[in-house]
Amino acid sequence: MSGNKPKGKDKGKSIRRAEDYQIAAPTRLPLQNQFQTLADYPPLPYKTVVSRPTAKPTADNSYTILHTEHLCLTTHKTVPTNEILKPLVQKIFGDKHFATDHSQKTQQFYELILVDTHSADISHTHDKSNSNHILFSKCIIRQVLSAQQWKNPFEERIFSVPFAPQTYDYNDYRMARFRAFLYRPETHSWFINFHDNCPT
Repeated sequence: MSGNKPKGKDKGKSIRRAEDYQIAAPTRLPLQNQFQTLADYPPLPYKTVVSRPTAKPTADNSYTILHTEHLCLTTHKTVPTNEILKPLVQKIFGDKHFATDHSQKTQQFYELILVDTHSADISHTHDKSNSNHILFSKCIIRQVLSAQQWKNPFEERIFSVPFAPQTYDYNDYRMARFRAFLYRPETHSWFINFHDNCPT
């Protein structure tokens, strides 16, 4: 028997690596500014900037709201059922399950941050009949980096594999601790544990 074979159950089975998140880089379009810059305008005097105009706006230059977007207000006095809650959440957050500040910062983006910084080992168990469907996932937390360990919280780090967006900062790392686990929260389960060597 080989010394490299683990005895019993393989605990490292299908642990995700940064390469698993790699995406092909999009082909770059040749971009050229086809517009001319406007003439340089002199800066406005301070008094003009801070003073309010005394003239009332006329009807022809006032802004009219043609379409209104209502805030999400409900009249539910009790907790709504899943049949009511699901379309409501879908309408507000879309497929991301959280309000995003960047359209490319998906759940996989945040999951890759944890994997790329060696903060967590993540493995997904796929359905045998449908390989695109993840039944459940496991996460072993190896470390939680502090702002002092990051040194400069505004410094952007580059992923070790091609991904869009290619960089992330400490704020993204902090958000990854929450958003990485928001994969189909209504049907998906995460089993989370701390590594034996995880600093406390």
